[in-house]
Amino acid sequence: MSDFDDTNWTNPSKIDRPYEGIERRVLSYTDELMLVHYTVAEGAVFPEHEHDETVQAVFVIDGCIELFGDREGRLAAGDSFVVHPGVRHGIEGVAPRTQLIDAFNPPIERYRE
Repeated sequence: MSDFDDTNWTNPSKIDRPYEGIERRVLSYTDELMLVHYTVAEGAVFPEHEHDETVQAVFVIDGCIELFGDREGRLAAGDSFVVHPGVRHGIEGVAPRTQLIDAFNPPIERYRE
């Protein structure tokens, strides 16, 4: 039997708004991996933070963000980056609308709710 059957598919229409101008949709997850879609408005800020055990990989679908914290830079459509555990990071939207796909290993437990 395939592990495909063990994937927890969530309702992608369920939107969480963790900060003003930021929408988060958990797309799917397993015990090892979580896939999340973010929409970030211009000027919206996801504050600087760090993950104790989680590796986060980010892909910019469209738009543009400013990365700040331990690593800084501007990322546009097609760019990607990886944040290792303990690395402080945050983002600000610098385009009218930016879409991101994030993968978390292991998943962020509080996002499963």
